[in-house]
Amino acid sequence: MSFPATNIIQINTRIRPAGLGTANFASAMLFAPNGELPVGFTADTYRTYFTLTALAVDFADTTETYKAAQRWLGGTPATREIKVWGTALADATFTVTLNKARNIIWWYWTLITAPILAVEATATVIAQWCEDNGSMFINNQTGTAATAIRANTAGNIAIDFTTAGFRHVFTPAHATDAYAGNALAKHFAAVNYSADLSTITGEFKKSPSVVAENLTDTAYANMTLDTTKAVFYTVVDNQGSVDSGRWINTRTHSAFGEFIDDVVNLDAFINYLTTALYNSLANVPTKLQQTPVGQAVLLGTARQVGQQFISNGYLGPRNYIDPDDGVEKYTLGFEIMTVPEDILDLSEADRNARKSAPIRMRLFRAGAIHSAVVDLDVY
Repeated sequence: MSFPATNIIQINTRIRPAGLGTANFASAMLFAPNGELPVGFTADTYRTYFTLTALAVDFADTTETYKAAQRWLGGTPATREIKVWGTALADATFTVTLNKARNIIWWYWTLITAPILAVEATATVIAQWCEDNGSMFINNQTGTAATAIRANTAGNIAIDFTTAGFRHVFTPAHATDAYAGNALAKHFAAVNYSADLSTITGEFKKSPSVVAENLTDTAYANMTLDTTKAVFYTVVDNQGSVDSGRWINTRTHSAFGEFIDDVVNLDAFINYLTTALYNSLANVPTKLQQTPVGQAVLLGTARQVGQQFISNGYLGPRNYIDPDDGVEKYTLGFEIMTVPEDILDLSEADRNARKSAPIRMRLFRAGAIHSAVVDLDVY
């Protein structure tokens, strides 16, 4: 028997673990009324559907569940799937039903059927849950509720939600289409944050399946009020030339004046940064040293995520006044103020707790141009 080479060359293999993956910001959960669940679909469980045809096997096209899903799965752009949860109707129990679902699976877009959204108390419970749990809520309003929004009637749901300052809620108002906003939301679900120039604004997007409305000047003015912030799908015209169907005023009810893309993109950035930093810590075969070298690894990771979100169009260049020194500076889209040597000054308590030095970042959104002003000097 020959002498084994492994006695001379001893190789220890370390396989890098996969770590965490980033969240799926295309994921949607539609909450179906118990009364519409087919036989065998147990309440407080969910099913996944990849096509409207597959969903129609369980939910007839006359059901609110089908109508809500139709705006998500059908038309342009295409979405890959929707999850449907069987849930209760009462507002007192809706938070419990939502928590049961979130304890089983994570999703980003929360879709609700029209009869539930017609009850403001229930919609408010859902809005608060979504705000607390980082889920985007499409508060579709139609019929009398849409009329109240357009008339700026005191106490309408859009005004109430703006007063509450919900960042993760937007209110599409449409006279006849109870699920128009689902068709807008799926534009955001189609974004690939790993691709260049992939982030979008909701403004001016088209939803071919939704009927564009032609409204009065008063209705437009009332929906665009800062106290209302209602989203609408409308006809745009210019002296007889008509563009039939554009989403306008795509704002959330945020107290910070954010558009839908502001909220969705920041949620995505936070998720990608959290995932990248976790993997930088957890996937080191030995350990990440509590030294400038270890701190530099984390800063490099944060810089990579910042660069990724410059590439996809969320962050962009501008001049700004540095609040630390009052000097006007130029940025490509983000700044990291922390340096590796900051870890040398950790307090004893933070060092014993095995913390890094705090990472300070400034983000500068690329934003989107929604209007233009032209000054003409005629000679």
